[in-house]
Amino acid sequence: MQNSRTANTAKNASFGLVSQIVNIILSFISRTVFIYVLGVEYLGINGLFTNILMLLSFAELGIGNAIIYGMYKPLAMDDKEKIKSLMALYEKAYKAIGLFVFITGLIVIPFMDFIIKDAPNISESITLIYVLFLLNTSLSYFFVYKKSIITADQKNYVVLFYQQLFKIGQTLAQILFLWITGQYLIFLVIQIITTLLNNIYVSRKADKMYPFLKEGKAKNLEKEEQSSIFANVKALFLYKFGSVVLNGTDNIIISAIIGITAVGLNSNYVLIISALTAIVGQIMNGFTASVGNLNAVGTKETKERAFNKIFFVSAWMYGFCAVGLYLFLNKLIILWIGEAFVFSDLVVFAIVLHFYVNSVHFTAYTYRVTMGLFVQGRWAPLAAAIINIILSFWLGSTIGIAGIFFATSIARLLTTGIVDPILVYRNGFDKSPLRYYFRYFFFAGLFIALYFLMKLVVSFISISGLGGFIIEVVVVSLLFNIIMAAIFWKYQDFVEIRKAITTIVQSKTKKSSNL
Repeated sequence: MQNSRTANTAKNASFGLVSQIVNIILSFISRTVFIYVLGVEYLGINGLFTNILMLLSFAELGIGNAIIYGMYKPLAMDDKEKIKSLMALYEKAYKAIGLFVFITGLIVIPFMDFIIKDAPNISESITLIYVLFLLNTSLSYFFVYKKSIITADQKNYVVLFYQQLFKIGQTLAQILFLWITGQYLIFLVIQIITTLLNNIYVSRKADKMYPFLKEGKAKNLEKEEQSSIFANVKALFLYKFGSVVLNGTDNIIISAIIGITAVGLNSNYVLIISALTAIVGQIMNGFTASVGNLNAVGTKETKERAFNKIFFVSAWMYGFCAVGLYLFLNKLIILWIGEAFVFSDLVVFAIVLHFYVNSVHFTAYTYRVTMGLFVQGRWAPLAAAIINIILSFWLGSTIGIAGIFFATSIARLLTTGIVDPILVYRNGFDKSPLRYYFRYFFFAGLFIALYFLMKLVVSFISISGLGGFIIEVVVVSLLFNIIMAAIFWKYQDFVEIRKAITTIVQSKTKKSSNL
C-alpha cells in the first residue's frame, strides 16, 4: 500500500510538472497574441472579472477541502457505500452552489460602474463579457465534484492529464480564432466550451475508475456524519470567505482606485508569477495527499519530522523564486513585451513580497487542512480580509499600487501567518510554535542577504539582451543553490532529504540496469 501511495505521489508530481511547463509555454504565446491583437485594456477586463468571480467562489463554502478530508478514511478502508453516500451529498451541494454563483453574479452587474473607475475603450458590451465569465465559472460546478475522489485517492495525475489536454486545445483554438477574427467574445466562448467538456470527461473518467459510484442508489449519511461534515463546512465558509476576499480583491481595488489599465499591466506580472507558482506548486502539492494520510495514522514525531522537511524545502524553493523574481521580473517583461508594460521597483518589491508571504505559508496551511482543523482557524482569514480591505484603500490611496500589495502581505502575516502554525503545533505536535516562527524569520533574513549578494554578482555581468539575461539567470540559479547547500549541508532536514533522493536515484539506476 505504501509503495502504491509513493508511486502515485511521484506520478502526481511528474504529470503536474510536465503539464504545467506545457501550459506555461502556451499561456505566454496566448498572452503575446492577446496583447498584440487586443491591447492592455482587454487584459485589465480579464484580470478584473477573474477577481470578481474568485470572490463569488466563496459560495463553495470550502466544500472542496471538506470532500478531500472526508474521503481519506473511507478510501483507505475501501468503504464503497460511505464513498457513494458522500459523493451523492456533494453532487447536490455543488449543483446548488453553481446556481447560487450564477444568480449572485447577475446581481453584481448594476454595480459595474462603481467597480471600473474609467470605462475601457472597447467595442464589446462590458455586461456581455462579464456574463460569459460568469457562465464559465458557474457551469463548472455542475461536474467538478467528481474530481475530488480522484484527488483524494492520490491519482490527481488523471485529472491533470485531461485538464492539460483540454487546456492545450483551448489555448490553440483561442490563439487561432483571435489571430484570424480579432474577436474577444469568441475567445471567451471557446473557454466556456472547453471548461465544460473538461469537467464532463473527468466526471466520466471517475465513473470508470470507481464503477461502484453507479451501482445502486446511495444511502443517506447518518445524522451524526452529516452534522460533522456541515460543522466543518460552516467553519470552512468563514475561512473560504476570508481567503477569497484576501486574495481576490487586489484587482478590484486597483480598478476602483487606479484604473483598468493598471489591472492590465498587473495581469502580466500575475501570469509570470502564476507560472512559477504552478511549477513549484505541483512539486509541493504532491505531498498534500500523503500528508493527509500521515496525519490520519502517523505519530506526533513522524508528523513533525515531515512538517519540518516540507517547510525546509518550500522555504528554499520559494525563497529562491522570490530572489529571482525581484532581480529579473522587470527585465523579463521588457524582453517580452517592452518597457511600456513595467511597474516601478517599489511595486515589483510589493508584488514579490506578496508572492513570498503567500507561498511560504504552504506547509502550515496544508497541515492545518489535512489535520481537519477547520473550526479552530475559522476567524483568521476573516480578520485578514477586513485588515486587507482597510489597509488596501488607505495605502492604495497614499502610495498607489504598491500599497495594495503591501496591505495583502501585512494582513496575511498578522492573521493566518500566526494562527495556522499555532493550531498545527499545539494540536498536531503538542509543542510551542516558537521554533517555526524563528525558522520563518531566519529564512526571510537569509534570503534578503542572498538577494543583495546576487544583485552584486549580476552587476558585474555587462552582456545585454536575451543572451545576457539568460547568463544572469543561470549564474544566480547556480550560485544561490550552491550557497544554500553549503549552509545547510549538515542540517538534519537537508541530510534526510539528500538520503531520500540518493535512495530513489539508486533504486531507479538499479531497475534500469536490470532491464
